[in-house]
Amino acid sequence: MMNTAQLLDQLAPLREPTAIGWWPLAAGWWLIVIIAVLLIGILSTALLKLWRKNQYRRIATRQLKALQAHDRPTVEQINRLLKATALRTWPEREVAALHGAQWLSRLCYSAPKAGDVWVQSLEQVYRAPSAPAPDELLLGAALWIRHHSAHRNGEAA
Repeated sequence: MMNTAQLLDQLAPLREPTAIGWWPLAAGWWLIVIIAVLLIGILSTALLKLWRKNQYRRIATRQLKALQAHDRPTVEQINRLLKATALRTWPEREVAALHGAQWLSRLCYSAPKAGDVWVQSLEQVYRAPSAPAPDELLLGAALWIRHHSAHRNGEAA
């Protein structure tokens, strides 16, 4: 008869089970992945839409910097730049014919953050269009380009 030690020696060694891998993913992880991809897609689409929507602002800012880089721009050049920017913002029928007090009030109304001191400098366009643009006009125009509201009469454009 065999003793128990001999019997135990005849047994095969214990084998550990294989480690559990991370792949394939469980259903819960697939759900998290799908939701994350959807959220990234929605966020990317929204950011791209916002970037495209504000492209005219970047163009106008570059044009203003280009005017300032060559020489001191005139009041008329600044006014033309503001009008071109406004035409990209609102329908042509609402902006193209504006001039004088109506034009200046539209500028003030659409960008309260820019203040109204610079608009008084813009009034020179009707008296001396080729006069050099004062610093407050250049600063105000830059602020208006950055902060004007693209809304019409309180409604989304």
